[in-house]
Amino acid sequence: MKVLVTSKSFGKFNPEAIELLERSGFAVVRGTKPSMTPAEIAAAIPGFDALIVGNDTVDRSVFLAADRLKLVHMHGTGLDGIDMEAATAKGVLVANAPGANKNAVAELIVALMLTVGRRIDKHSSALRQGAWERTPGREVSGSVVGLLGLGNIGRRVVELLSGFAPRLVAYDPGSVDEGFVLANGISRAATVERVFQEADFLVLALPLAEQTRHIVNARTLGLMKPTAYVINASRGALIDDEALAQAIRSKTIGGAALDAFATEPLPGDSILRTLDIVITPHLAATSEQSTARVSQRVAENVIAILRHGRTDLAVNAPSIIPEA
Repeated sequence: MKVLVTSKSFGKFNPEAIELLERSGFAVVRGTKPSMTPAEIAAAIPGFDALIVGNDTVDRSVFLAADRLKLVHMHGTGLDGIDMEAATAKGVLVANAPGANKNAVAELIVALMLTVGRRIDKHSSALRQGAWERTPGREVSGSVVGLLGLGNIGRRVVELLSGFAPRLVAYDPGSVDEGFVLANGISRAATVERVFQEADFLVLALPLAEQTRHIVNARTLGLMKPTAYVINASRGALIDDEALAQAIRSKTIGGAALDAFATEPLPGDSILRTLDIVITPHLAATSEQSTARVSQRVAENVIAILRHGRTDLAVNAPSIIPEA
């Protein structure tokens, strides 16, 4: 079997992941360039049984061009760049590696909280320019951390924050580990509005779906404290950028720290670049250890799915009819 790899990170810090695939009888072929367009992936995909992608767009054209494709595996968690409907219609399994990068993402979320709360970026910039300014900031300790999402990443954030002892309030529209909630003293909110109202640091740890798109909007931002901060290292489209810009400029909220954007790379004319906020280039999952763990999980999943029939590892397996 042949595997096309368009992910720049796959195997970068874990060559053993590639060796594992090759020992299992897979021919691993790198994409022709670091970032491939959907058209370029579509042109390359004939003859391949699996596709390992990173921050690529895998649209309908790729699946229409595929003649042997059985699996698309995301090198990470987010699947919003993959046309799931087209994949399922073609009988192609789609898989990801949830949880493998949770620690890296959670650590960056905590770092963003500390950076924006203590205004580290502003003080560093001012000092380099010759100023000696010390503006009081907000400690995480004793603050209210509002979590939207208590999945792998949300729970890891809670664990990392245990030494700070903040008050925790959380909302998750899905099923939640009630034992974890109880053990960590989390106040479970019945509505998303309560989290917006109470949070000093609002942490987004949700996947992107129709019900979560622009969950941070003019209405919900209007519920927040004027000293509160929005922290997002999940998906950019969780936030209405125009509404956030208005809230920042009118001082409806205290600030924001963002590592994810609706369009990436962040366009040069993005309104977010004009704001006095912390922005980083979607590096939450980019640690050497995390990348190595994800590569290992992806290689193991490809083998398990294509060699041993573990279709339960695919997110769309229940939707694919047996004949496909």
